[in-house]
Amino acid sequence: MLGIELVCANVGVWAKGLVVAVAVFVCAGCERVSEAPGNSRSEPPVRPTFSEQLVCEVSTQALRWQHMYRLDMVQNQAEFVGGFGRRIASLRSQSMRVTPDVVAATFPASKQATNPRFEVTIERDDLSYWIEVARSDDAIPARLQGRCSILDGRGVLLVKPTGA
Repeated sequence: MLGIELVCANVGVWAKGLVVAVAVFVCAGCERVSEAPGNSRSEPPVRPTFSEQLVCEVSTQALRWQHMYRLDMVQNQAEFVGGFGRRIASLRSQSMRVTPDVVAATFPASKQATNPRFEVTIERDDLSYWIEVARSDDAIPARLQGRCSILDGRGVLLVKPTGA
């Protein structure tokens, strides 16, 4: 009789152990499914495909600067290579807006603080070009105007933004 009581007392322990084992197995399987491709909680950003390349020039009586822009018209990303009479920097846009008339991009100040924060506007029909500098001094005017030339791609002229 003592043997039967021990078996009955251990059934509860075995049942609890079985429930815990099943719960661990199910939770481990759920984590693997959540990490499967396409189910990632934080997907890495898609790398831009720069299809448009422009060289833009601004000039005044005192200065002449050329800047290069690489544009991804699908993901609304731009890259700037150039400077404002100092060191040359390569910057990725903080934002880019594409409308039927213009492409406008905002760029942060460079890490070396040689380039201030600035916004670029390019007219899509005649490739007119403006730079608005957030922090200007005597060496860099607050607003510069010039023209762009297309090195590669025609999306600046042809690709219309989604919803336009």
